[in-house]
Amino acid sequence: MIFQKLCRDKRYSYCSGIILVDILIAFSLAVIFISVLTAMTVNSQEILEYSFARSELLNGYENGSSTPIFEMEEIRPCSASFSNRNIAGSYRSLLFNDSLRLPNMLNASITPIMLPIDPLLPLTDLVVRNDIVYISTDSSTASDPDLLIADISDTASPIIKFELNTGPGISAIAIAGSRIFGAALSTVAQLHVIRLENLTEGVIESKYRLPLPYATATPPLATSIHYADGKIYLGSTKWDGEEFSIIDVNVPSMPAKIGGFETGTQVNNILINGNRAYIATAGEKQLIILDVSNAPSPAEIVAFSPSGWQRQEGKILSEYKNDLMFGRTSGGYNVAVDHEAFSWASTSTSTLQGAFSADVGGGVYGIVSDRDFVFMATRSVNKELQIADRLFNPSISSSFSLPIAPQSMTCDGNKIYILSHTSPVIYEIAFRPED
Repeated sequence: MIFQKLCRDKRYSYCSGIILVDILIAFSLAVIFISVLTAMTVNSQEILEYSFARSELLNGYENGSSTPIFEMEEIRPCSASFSNRNIAGSYRSLLFNDSLRLPNMLNASITPIMLPIDPLLPLTDLVVRNDIVYISTDSSTASDPDLLIADISDTASPIIKFELNTGPGISAIAIAGSRIFGAALSTVAQLHVIRLENLTEGVIESKYRLPLPYATATPPLATSIHYADGKIYLGSTKWDGEEFSIIDVNVPSMPAKIGGFETGTQVNNILINGNRAYIATAGEKQLIILDVSNAPSPAEIVAFSPSGWQRQEGKILSEYKNDLMFGRTSGGYNVAVDHEAFSWASTSTSTLQGAFSADVGGGVYGIVSDRDFVFMATRSVNKELQIADRLFNPSISSSFSLPIAPQSMTCDGNKIYILSHTSPVIYEIAFRPED
């Protein structure tokens, strides 16, 4: 009423001042509202990304568990970002953006886990799930185990829970549900299916021999393996048959080959992503991509033959959200222009054009990737663990020394594990949050 009277008395300057104050207050409230709305939108996007990463992580643990539901797909239960606990593996929410971090800023914690086994036992491959390690071996001693299961929850005192002698050695393993599938170094049966009752009991459920192309053909040894969607994708040494085989294991006690592809050379590693099979080989076509949508007749999509293939071998594959990473050996001596590490963005994997690459002197024997970096297990002396961005930019790289020659590399949650080629030790690598 007072304001109305002042305006009726034509005290316009006072009235105008009141209106101006109202306008300023309204404008300020609008700015605050827009700022809050913008912040909520950004935070919502971050939380959505966090939730997606958590979902991937939890789904991986569920599918890699010991639950005897065989139809499960094995999904790698690894973090979306090993060096950023805000993304996955932690319940801390994403309310603030972290500043850009480079590999040389990572705070690595490297823990050796000494396995209580014969130090001369040659270890070939490992899988880690919830502090339980599954290890394959290849010993020349008939009585030695070919499969080990160890509890490494206490890294200072790991416990061997289970040992199994399958006869021949095992070069690589894959896990799905309660089964362990072994690529056997045997001409009698290249695939071994092991059923676990629990972590301390297991039996060989079945063995499978690849069919011969003709009666007098010399059978191969199995060298690599991958499980996906009820099928085993098995790689072998070079022989007169198909070095890449697709085996139906929906009935684990009765494996049956349903398709294959002849690479003409040894298959060292296999990665399956949807209807595509990525194959690392020892031949001229060191990386082959196959369309396996029609399992009985896999078809080559594209192949990659980098310089140096006469000496070097395609060794290891990894992917993150359809981006592809490929590593190979050095061939005994290093030629700087013959690179050992390669990566392609998801848009380039159909043509394998536009690769980013790097010279890694000792060769790459393991690759794990997340949304930020590529982690490589190499045999470069004093640089056995190397970290780079996807472009392999020399200024965005870092390395750590491990007193071993790496044999295999895997991940579990926020941790990376490297298996030694020369001693019974596993290195556990974690990245502590920055102070």
